[in-house]
Amino acid sequence: MTPAFDLQRPRSLDALHALLDGLARRQQRFAISAGGTDLVPQLKLGLATPEVLVSLGAIPALRGITREPDGRVRIGAMTPLATIIADPLLHAVAPVLGEAAARVASAPIRERATLGGNVLADHRCNFFNQSPLNRAAHGPCFKAGGDVCHIVKSAVRGQLPQCQARIVSDTTPALLVLDAELQMHSPRGERRIALADFHLGDGIERHRLAADEVLLAITLPSRPGRVAAYEKLAARANLDFPSLGIALARDGDRLHAAMTGIGVRPASARAALAVGALATLGESLASANPVYDQDGFPRDYRKRMIAAYVRKAARRIGGDAWT
Repeated sequence: MTPAFDLQRPRSLDALHALLDGLARRQQRFAISAGGTDLVPQLKLGLATPEVLVSLGAIPALRGITREPDGRVRIGAMTPLATIIADPLLHAVAPVLGEAAARVASAPIRERATLGGNVLADHRCNFFNQSPLNRAAHGPCFKAGGDVCHIVKSAVRGQLPQCQARIVSDTTPALLVLDAELQMHSPRGERRIALADFHLGDGIERHRLAADEVLLAITLPSRPGRVAAYEKLAARANLDFPSLGIALARDGDRLHAAMTGIGVRPASARAALAVGALATLGESLASANPVYDQDGFPRDYRKRMIAAYVRKAARRIGGDAWT
C-alpha cells in the first residue's frame, strides 16, 4: 500500500523554494515529482516514504522548447518525452535526443515522463528495486537504509562508492554526446553545469543537484553538421530500462561515445575519426565502469556488447565508410 503523504503543487519557482525551505526547517521528509513515472513505483514498493510530495507540474517556467539568441536550444526540464520526440526544432538540430526518448518505456508513460525526470531517474539494482518481502530475504542494503552493499561486500557506508546501483537513463548518453548543459535553480539563484560534470560515482549520492535545487532546463549548443545515433540493449526493446545504452556522435573528424546502463555514472569517450577508432571507444567505455551481475543479461555478455553496440551505432551515422 502506498503510504499517506501531503501533496503540494507550487505554481512558481519562488513558491517552490519557499515550500522547500519550510520543509527543510521543519525537517520533514519530502520527495519532488516531475511526471511521477519513476517515483510512483518507488512509493508503492516502500522505497520512498515522503511525508510531503512536491509536484512540479504547475510551474510554467519548467516547460517548453525554445531557440536562444546565441543559437542554443533550451528544453524545460518538465517537457514530456512525447513532446521531445515530436518537436520539429529538436528533430532538425538534435534528432538523437528524440530517438533516445522514444526508447523509454511505452507511449502512455512518455506522455507523463519528462526529460528532467529521465535525466534524474533513480539508479537501479536487483537488490534494491524489489518488494519489501523480497528485500527482507537478503537484508536491507545501504540504499535501503541498511549496512551492506550486496554487490560489493567490502563497501563502507560514507566512503564512495558505497552503492553500485546503476544508471538507467536513456536520454543521458544522447545528451552527453550533444554536449548538454544543465540549468539549475535555487533560492541562491541559477547556476549551470555541464552534464559531463554532473554525476558522482555512487548509486546513492548520484549527482551534484543540491537538496534545495531543481533542474530548470537542459540546453544544447548549436553544432551544425553533427550526426548521432542511439542504440539500446534491453530484454524488451522499449519497456525495460537499458541493460546497456550507447550514443555515438560524429562531429567533423571527431567521435564522441557515451554509455548508460552499466556503472554508477555514465561513461564517455572521444576519439579522432580514424581506422581503429571504434575499437578504441569500445575499450575506453568497457574499462570506465565495472560490470556487475545486477541485470537480466549475464555480466560478461553485457561487457562484450559494449563494443558491438558502438559499431552498431556507427553504422547508422556513416560508419561503413570509415571503419
